[in-house]
Amino acid sequence: TPTFRSKIYPEYKINRPPMPDDMPVQIARIEQILDAMNIPLLRVDGFEADDVIGTLAKKAAANGYEVFICSKDKDILQLLDERISAFDIKTATVTTIATMREQMGVTPTQFIDCLALQGDPSDNIPGVPDVGPKTALDWIRKYGSIENLYSHIDEIKGKRGQNLRRFKDNIALSKTLVTIN
Repeated sequence: TPTFRSKIYPEYKINRPPMPDDMPVQIARIEQILDAMNIPLLRVDGFEADDVIGTLAKKAAANGYEVFICSKDKDILQLLDERISAFDIKTATVTTIATMREQMGVTPTQFIDCLALQGDPSDNIPGVPDVGPKTALDWIRKYGSIENLYSHIDEIKGKRGQNLRRFKDNIALSKTLVTIN
């Protein structure tokens, strides 16, 4: 079903190619296997898998469980807290809130601001043109938040500064789109 993101921004994920023709059959087969193994399958109309994963992770952590989210998706990093970690199954790397702060220099909440600033072409999230992950991280490390960045807007020079001013309206929308609900 359409997600709340596509309802507030119809262009959300508009550039994504359609699902390959052979994929629905594979999904159906995987669902049969999961059912046979008595593994629950969860879907919530209007929400994406990340939102469901985020909800389950936060509820489990609130109930005292240690949570490992197995995903390479960078968006998952916004969910990290003292009980929630991300596990990259390809590299066997665990990212905790402490290693995130150590390696990236931001908190999970600040990471949402980074995602909003840089946008995401694959999901058609606008962000600010010419602002990539490195610039977004540098700004959030220095200013702490998007709001504080804009209170120091005069310090941002050049084309990126111009774009930051010109595309300010994109930021609130982008932040809503990148935030796991």
